[in-house]
Amino acid sequence: MIAGMIGVNSTKFFIIALIPLILSIGIAPVLPFSYSEELVCPSGEIEVVRVTNPNSICIEQDTALRWTHLGIAEIVGEPVQAPVKTLEESKKVEKESTQSESKQELESTEIELPPYPDQPSIHPKLLATNDFWFPPAVHKVTDNVWVAVGYDMANSIMIEGDDGIIIVDTLSTYEKAKEVIAEFRKITDKPVKAIIYTHGHLDHVHGTGAFLEEGEDVEIYAHDSHLDFYINENSVLGPIASTRSAHVAGAFLPTEGPDRSNLGVFAPATLGTIAYVAPTQTFSDELEVEISGVKLKMVFVAGESSDQIYVWLPDEEVLLIGDNIYAIIPNIYTLRGAVYRDPMNYVNALDKMIPLDAEYLVPSHVKPVTGKENIRDILVSTRDATQYIYDQTIRGMNQGYTADELSRMIQLPEHLDNHPWLTKTRNDVSTHVKTIYYGNLGWYEGDSAFLNTISLKDRSHKIVNGFGGVDTTISSIRDAIDNGEYQWAAELGAYVLNVEPDNPKAKLLQAYVLRVLSFNSEGMDERHWLLTDARILEGKITIVPGAFTQSSPEQMAELPIEKLIKFLPTKLDPQKAAGIDTILGVTYSDIDMSFTLHVRNSILAVTDGAPESPDMTLVLDSDTHKLIVGGHLGILDAVELGQAELSGDIDDLVNFLNLFDNLSLRTNEI
Repeated sequence: MIAGMIGVNSTKFFIIALIPLILSIGIAPVLPFSYSEELVCPSGEIEVVRVTNPNSICIEQDTALRWTHLGIAEIVGEPVQAPVKTLEESKKVEKESTQSESKQELESTEIELPPYPDQPSIHPKLLATNDFWFPPAVHKVTDNVWVAVGYDMANSIMIEGDDGIIIVDTLSTYEKAKEVIAEFRKITDKPVKAIIYTHGHLDHVHGTGAFLEEGEDVEIYAHDSHLDFYINENSVLGPIASTRSAHVAGAFLPTEGPDRSNLGVFAPATLGTIAYVAPTQTFSDELEVEISGVKLKMVFVAGESSDQIYVWLPDEEVLLIGDNIYAIIPNIYTLRGAVYRDPMNYVNALDKMIPLDAEYLVPSHVKPVTGKENIRDILVSTRDATQYIYDQTIRGMNQGYTADELSRMIQLPEHLDNHPWLTKTRNDVSTHVKTIYYGNLGWYEGDSAFLNTISLKDRSHKIVNGFGGVDTTISSIRDAIDNGEYQWAAELGAYVLNVEPDNPKAKLLQAYVLRVLSFNSEGMDERHWLLTDARILEGKITIVPGAFTQSSPEQMAELPIEKLIKFLPTKLDPQKAAGIDTILGVTYSDIDMSFTLHVRNSILAVTDGAPESPDMTLVLDSDTHKLIVGGHLGILDAVELGQAELSGDIDDLVNFLNLFDNLSLRTNEI
C-alpha cells in the first residue's frame, strides 16, 4: 500500500520542471529514444540515448547511471565489462589520462597546452577527509543506538526501544535505505515505530518509503517549517538547485582517473528512487516524546537549514546533532546555492547543545564521537570559529572594508584553523565572509563606479580589445600560466570566451587552467565545479539547463495541495501574460478547499477561497489532482473524461494554461 502510494516503482528518469498543483505536470518534453544495433561499445562502456539527441552513444557506465538518474539519458545497451586493473595500472592511468584526454582535443585544434604540474589531482587534505566516513559500517554508539555511516552521503540512525525502533534520517534513495535496513536487521527485527527528520535536505529524507515498509502507522516527526523548506529547495528551485547540486557533488564526473569525484567527508553520491513522505507530526520549538520506552527531546535550532533540529536522548546522553556539525567549517555558504544561513543561528544552536554535556555525539554525516571532553572540544571549537568569522566580518564592514578585501583578510586563529574537525572540505573562510557581507548589506559595496555597471559581455569586449584582441589576450593567459597566476589566467579566459564562446584554443586553455586550480583546492564543492566546467569546455559533458529535478511526480502528488499551488506563480511567462486579466477558480470537492488564480499585470496572484466573479471555474477531487500532478492524466483529458468539471469555455482554459512554462495539457504530451 505504502509502496504504491509513494511511487517506489516509478521511473527514475525525472526530466521534470516543477509541478504546480491543479495544472498538469510541468515537464520538458521527452524525445522518443532510438538506437543503432550496430553500435559496439568498448569495454567498460555502455550504450545510451540522450533526450536531446536520438542517436545513441557509448559512455562510461558510471556516467550512464548518473545521466539516467538526472533524467538526461536512457540506457539501451548491455554493459561491456572492463578488465580489472592492478594497483600499478590504476596509478599509471591516474598519471597519464589527464594529458592524454586533452591531447585528443589538441590534434584537431592545433594548440599545445603546458604540461600539468607534477602534483596529485586530489588535494591530500581533501583525500584525507575520506577517513571520516570510510569504510562503510554500522557503528554501535550505545546498547540501543546505532548509526549507519558510509553507505550513502548521509547517515541513518537507529534507536532500539522496547517493542520497536526509531529511525533518524532516511538517506537519499529507496535503494540505499533498503541496503541499510538489511544491515539494521542483523541487529534487531523490531518494527519501525517512528521516523525523525533532522531537516529537509534530500539526502536525509528520500529513502523514507523503504523504512515505512518496516512498520505500521509510523509517525514521521519534523519541525513546522520542514515542508516549506523541502518544497522550496526541491521544487520551487528544483531545476537550478539540482543542476548546481550535481556540479558540487561531482555527478557529471567519472569515478576513476584524475578527474574523478571525491566527496571528502561524504560517501559517494548514490542513484535511485525518490521515496519521500511528508511528516505526520510537527512542532514549533521543542517536543518531548516517549516512543517504545525511549525518551527523546527534539529541539528546533536552524543553522545549515531553516528547519534544522537536534535530537537529545537524556537517558543515554546521546546527542543527534543533524547537519550543524560534520567535520567542516560550518557550512554558512554552499556553492550549490541556498538562502542566507545566519552564522549566529549556528552559534545559538551550539550554545543550547554544549550544556547537555553529551557522552556521545552522532552527526548526520561522518562517524560518531565518544567522550565528554572530545565532544565539548568539537562543539566549542566549531561554535567559536563560526562566531569569529561572523564577528570579524561585521567588524570589518563597519570599518569600511569591502567583501573582496575582507575575504582576503580574515583567517581563523591558528589553533582553530588547524582543528581536525574544522576542515575546508566544503568551503574555506573567504566564501563565508562574502556571504555574511552580502547577507547583511546586500550586493552594493559602496563604490558608485559599480552602482550601474556595463554588462559582462560589454566589459569582456572592452577588456579583450584593451589587451589587443583575442590572440594577444590568449598570449597573456599563457604568460599568466607561466607565472603560476592560474586564477588570473582563468579570469582572462572567461573574458575571451564571453567574446568568442566557441574559440577552441580559448576553451582548451581555460579547461587546462580550471583543472590545475582543482588540483590546488581543499574543497570538494570547488574542485568538482572546476572539473565539471573543464570537461564541459572540452566537450566531454553537455548539460541542458533546467533539465533536472530533485523530486518526482509521484512525490509531488503526495505533498499538500495548499503548499504546491503557492509556487505556480514562478512559472508564469510575463510576455505571454501581458495585458491579460483572467480569474480561474479551483475547488477540490472532497476536501472543501478552494483557490483563486488571478492573472493580472503579468503576475499570478494566488489566494485562498473561491473567487466571487471568476471567468472560469474548475472542480475536481484530490484523487484526480494526484493523477494530474503524478503525470497520469492531462488537465484537458480530465475535463473531457468528466473527472474535472469546467464552467467556462475550454479554449479559454487552454489559453490560460498556455501562459505558463512547460505545462502539458494532455497525458501523451508528458
